[in-house]
Amino acid sequence: MKTPLSTERLRHNILFEEVDAAMFDSVKQKLGVKHYTANQIILEDGSDGDELFLLAEGRVKILKKTKFGDEKLLALLHPGDFFGELELVDGRPRSATVIALDDCVVFTLKKNYFEKLLENSHPFAVRLLQVLSIRLRALNKHFVGELERSAEWTITELKKLEQLLDATKVVNSTLDVNKLLNVIMETALKIVDGDRGTLYLIDEAKQMLWSKVYIGTEHVRIELPLGKGIAGYVAATGDILNIEDAYLDPRFNPDFDRMTGYSTKTILCMPMRNKDDKIIGVFQLLNKRKGVFTADDQSFIESLSIHAAIALENAHLYEQERRRLMIEKELFAAREVQMSLIPRELPVAPTFEFAATSLSAYEVGGDLYDFIKLDDQRWEVVVADVAGKGLPAALLATLIKGVLFSQAIMGHSPQAHLKGSNRIVRSNFPRKAFITAILALVDCQSRNVTIANAGHCFPIIYRSRSRSVETLQVKGMALNFGENMLCEERVVTLGEGDCIVLYSDGIYEAPNTEGEFFGIERFESVVARFGHGSAADLKDKILWEVQEFCRGVPQSDDITIVIIRATK
Repeated sequence: MKTPLSTERLRHNILFEEVDAAMFDSVKQKLGVKHYTANQIILEDGSDGDELFLLAEGRVKILKKTKFGDEKLLALLHPGDFFGELELVDGRPRSATVIALDDCVVFTLKKNYFEKLLENSHPFAVRLLQVLSIRLRALNKHFVGELERSAEWTITELKKLEQLLDATKVVNSTLDVNKLLNVIMETALKIVDGDRGTLYLIDEAKQMLWSKVYIGTEHVRIELPLGKGIAGYVAATGDILNIEDAYLDPRFNPDFDRMTGYSTKTILCMPMRNKDDKIIGVFQLLNKRKGVFTADDQSFIESLSIHAAIALENAHLYEQERRRLMIEKELFAAREVQMSLIPRELPVAPTFEFAATSLSAYEVGGDLYDFIKLDDQRWEVVVADVAGKGLPAALLATLIKGVLFSQAIMGHSPQAHLKGSNRIVRSNFPRKAFITAILALVDCQSRNVTIANAGHCFPIIYRSRSRSVETLQVKGMALNFGENMLCEERVVTLGEGDCIVLYSDGIYEAPNTEGEFFGIERFESVVARFGHGSAADLKDKILWEVQEFCRGVPQSDDITIVIIRATK
């Protein structure tokens, strides 16, 4: 149904501006009318057409799909305009798609009437040519503009690529993390033309953001909780915040501005992701010098992010390797010191022979042994184990060796010796540092061995006549466990071929691939089988049995063995 309003508007269609009233009235009788709802397709690209469309109400858009699948807007037509004329002129299929942008009223004129109108109305034909000429000129201008924009875009992208390549070289110019933070931020600010900025890194253990900034001339570390403030929000969510007015964002903290007199206006805050797309830091850029931060700025920072992340990871790996080498160097020096404290020679006594070894699980350890000569007939044998492993235990082991030596040369009994050592340890060692120790005072003339124990492993005694073993249960408290130390003292007389085995818990707690421990029973069995040999042979057999049992499992604890064997 033709509405009066639509028909009246049709009279003002650009094609009928110069057509006389009589001709228009005759054309009007031949028109059809169609109604379209918003977003409805009116004409499809490639379809056949035999009608001219005269737009009376609403707007339509003319689109062309590219070979890449995206649609380009060719024209936006308003009431009083027309479309579909080319198909009537050249007889070819539609060359674009027409979609209603609003609810539309369209009048249609069939091809045969359109051709008669061209023949009979010179003003109509001229106006059609004029409009087509204008549209062609506009299309030419649009095409040239697109070419210029494409060329400009290509040049801009090439410049960005050059900038990115330069930036990549810059951010890979140092392996110092502190310098690298500044280099990356300066590069980002230069590209987006920002005034100031901060590059935060994420400390996952603390759930904090941190960075290094200059306050005056001092380079200080600053920290922010994850999720708090603008940078904390970006780190927690991964969102990009492009803020045109900082003071209108409730997440912005103006304290820094108040303290420094700086005026923050625009902010671009973006996550920094590594090659696995994990957020490892945050870019916070302030005050673009001209206008606000753009989508191109965001795109560049995203491209820079992966290169910056790789550079930072390389710097961290370098720092870890540097520290590892430094620690190895320090451990090597510590091991040399510790090895120098181990007796270089075994005692030579008239009625005893000795064997000893100590194997650290790490470069240095907390086990120790010593032979302290009291006179020509007496030696004090020491075996001790500091709680813990590695360098801390080794340092304490070195200290306790000195304490035990200082008490031994005073000539006290082993029991008094341990109690005196405990008083020194309680006064000078950390409260959590516990040391087990066992002392064996060997008297070559009487063949007596006096043993006092401070929480250490019970000695194993081998009797040559019966080829049997027994455990000497001499009890006591570990050093530094309490002020009033309790420790027992026992005297053992050894016959020819008898021996005492002192050791650390690394022997019986050594595991195999099944998670089973070597154990005391297996240890005693080895001593029983090989105790008839020399002290050195017995030591070697014990070590061999333990190593065979643990084959395929790295040593997890320090191992110390001292053999005291009575001879003729």
